[in-house]
Amino acid sequence: MFTILKRKKKEISQTRLSIPLTVRLSKTRVLSILPVCAFIITTLLMPVVEPATTHAGGGVGASAGSDAPHAAGGNHIKEVVSERFQKKYQKWKAEYLSTKVGQEQWEKYAHSSNFTLTIIMSEEAGRGAGTDQYRWNDSGQLIAATITLGDQADEGFPSPFNYPVTSSLAHTEPFPPISGSILAATKLAHEFGHVIQVGTADARLFQLQNKLIPIYNHILLSNGRNTSDPKLLELAKQMKGTPVEIGQDRELWAESYALSFLRERCPEDGEYKSIFKAIKSAVESYAKEHMDRFR
Repeated sequence: MFTILKRKKKEISQTRLSIPLTVRLSKTRVLSILPVCAFIITTLLMPVVEPATTHAGGGVGASAGSDAPHAAGGNHIKEVVSERFQKKYQKWKAEYLSTKVGQEQWEKYAHSSNFTLTIIMSEEAGRGAGTDQYRWNDSGQLIAATITLGDQADEGFPSPFNYPVTSSLAHTEPFPPISGSILAATKLAHEFGHVIQVGTADARLFQLQNKLIPIYNHILLSNGRNTSDPKLLELAKQMKGTPVEIGQDRELWAESYALSFLRERCPEDGEYKSIFKAIKSAVESYAKEHMDRFR
């Protein structure tokens, strides 16, 4: 049996299950793969799913000079972005805040006296993004989280398996794929989705999952990837899912927030029409059991 250790501090830090948004997609026909392929992909991905931390890099945290970080004052969102990334970051932020949903989510945390959101721009994260460094108080209330955006988040598309919305920005035929500030803002909306969802989730279960997932993966790799191992079945029961299932559940919730941003930013007609056709196809192929989240 695995149990949660008694907390000795008032605040506990946890990382979320995350897969960086860095995988390049192939053509639209990938989205039409039969559902059975999703099962095969799930089996192949299982060993690598684990709580991941996106580490800050590049100029973040510089102490002096023109590369020193800037932090927002007068609110509870700390923007730790070096001078050389400021222009790009402000463009992405403006894109996100050009929508009502983006404004509402930003204001929610900017004026929350009981929560601190930190946003970091990281060269090390490249084309990816991630959210981690979650902290809770003794009452189980989420009081802090950190979003990390790669300095090239305006490029690169993820796999449709966990990211049926963001991946679809690559499928805008006959128009070119959507990249640039819209892509980066979509990834930012996805990460805000993680913060929102973790804030409403069962804190004890979330922390337990992050604690047991590495143990599950270690056993899986040492037993010849036998998912019927009684030890793994017991761990999955405690976690209420396998690492792959937990990871996909978290990412799909975050993707639903990315969709809310895109629906407002990109009208479902004209040059953007193909995006929503691709999203529908990807959700039906890879997230059919969770379609209600994307209605």
